[in-house]
Amino acid sequence: MGGNVAKRGLNAPKGLDPAGRELWAAAQRHLRAQGTWQDDADTPLLESYVRSVSLARSAREIAAEQPFVEGSKGQLVAHPGLRVAAEAERDACRFAGALLLTPEARQRHDVRAPDHDHDLPFLVAVG
Repeated sequence: MGGNVAKRGLNAPKGLDPAGRELWAAAQRHLRAQGTWQDDADTPLLESYVRSVSLARSAREIAAEQPFVEGSKGQLVAHPGLRVAAEAERDACRFAGALLLTPEARQRHDVRAPDHDHDLPFLVAVG
């Protein structure tokens, strides 16, 4: 891996929307700054984290337009996107913990967040 890639970070995977690409870059900056980023080991995990966050956001946006829909028997039920969002958020939290992006995971592994990290609220905000 060349020196330039290590300094500027890996390109975001194909298919991410602008918010997903921004999250990809912010997470890499954070992980590099806290000294825990390992390209080969962390790249697939970071992609799973970013895709889970993106899916959760998309599903919540769609469900927000119509939080209740008609069920198979004509009754009102919660929009299916709410369940998709909740599952994706749980996945994202699990991936964030594995990447040491959460305060609890960092404390458990005695890792300090970078003092200058302005991306942290963005990294852990899913919904």
